[in-house]
Amino acid sequence: MHLTRVEERMLNGEFGEALSVATKILVKVGEALGASKLIEVSHVHISGVSYSNIGEPGLEYLEKLALTKPRFSVYTTVNPSCVDLSLSSRIISLENWEKQAIINGILESMGSRASYTCMPYLLRRPFMFEHLAWGESSAVAMANSFYGALTNREGGPLTIAAAIAGRTYMAGLHLMSERSAKHVVKAPPLNNEAEASLLGLYIGEEYSEITQITGALGWSYSMVKEFLAASAASGSHALVPLDGVTPRGTYAVEEGVERSGIDKRELEYYYDKVSKALELGEETLVYVGCPHLSLSELRQLSTMLDGRRLKRGVHFLVTVPGTYRALGGLDLFLKKAGVEIAVGTCPIVSRITVKPDVVLTNSGKALFYLSKLHKFNVSLASLVDIVKLVSEK
Repeated sequence: MHLTRVEERMLNGEFGEALSVATKILVKVGEALGASKLIEVSHVHISGVSYSNIGEPGLEYLEKLALTKPRFSVYTTVNPSCVDLSLSSRIISLENWEKQAIINGILESMGSRASYTCMPYLLRRPFMFEHLAWGESSAVAMANSFYGALTNREGGPLTIAAAIAGRTYMAGLHLMSERSAKHVVKAPPLNNEAEASLLGLYIGEEYSEITQITGALGWSYSMVKEFLAASAASGSHALVPLDGVTPRGTYAVEEGVERSGIDKRELEYYYDKVSKALELGEETLVYVGCPHLSLSELRQLSTMLDGRRLKRGVHFLVTVPGTYRALGGLDLFLKKAGVEIAVGTCPIVSRITVKPDVVLTNSGKALFYLSKLHKFNVSLASLVDIVKLVSEK
């Protein structure tokens, strides 16, 4: 790998141990992937910060790293933690609060923003052809497929190294030659974010290579977000070009690619395979906010719940970014309706205190992980249909 003079000095420890270790990590990974050089990045998003996920080994790694007194050299955000930072949710367990506080403190001492969200693009919007080093599958898919930025899907340790060095390796989706669609699939007409999520799960499961989707023009922001998050969950897709949505020139379609279509009947059959029927249990958990909800989506939810109250046995959880500590009264309105708002976390990377018979969600990503990791019975439906089922006037 070719390094600049400055990068050679970084590698050799002339700017400190932390920068040397970070550069060595990036060089080793880059060489393994055939990268010819390192490139500067302007935004790093660190994944794998929840104590529920990384446990004692991850905490010990961060504590040892902190001894070298590293500093992040570029704008850096972090993924959700395992506790509700507002300390108000009764559904998200506070069992690992002290351990998580240590992790958060270490990362913030290095210079990270207290973002604790899977949606770093809400804090800083990426621009076309901008090189990023992001972890978090749904964020990476949005960066590449919606904003036209360039990033691979990175693991936690590598994102920390990239934040310290301000660089990543020049390989994978940083190269235009690696951003070509191998399949083109025409989507059927979709009505809401849950149907888009279902299609995302199907695409992720059925297609292993970059696949362009046609027929997405006119999708709402929530539909795009949920589709990409689901395809990244079931298929680890980091780039799914959406014709008419993904900026032109940030991807290509190979000549002679396989072209096919998906009809409603295929999706209905797939729905019966992956989702439970939409119905209440004795104890029902509604989970909305995977990925986290934006302020506009919170306002939409508050409008849906206006004048309604939750039915008996229903727990309604919404998760939002760690920066949403003050919601301009939205939090009070939603809590009055019986909704719990957890800040800077989500059930996928935390432990919950309820034992639901069924989980209702409008997120294919949530369905995928809560079904597989937590073994919950999960039903996928639109937010409109869920609110109608679980509440009454």
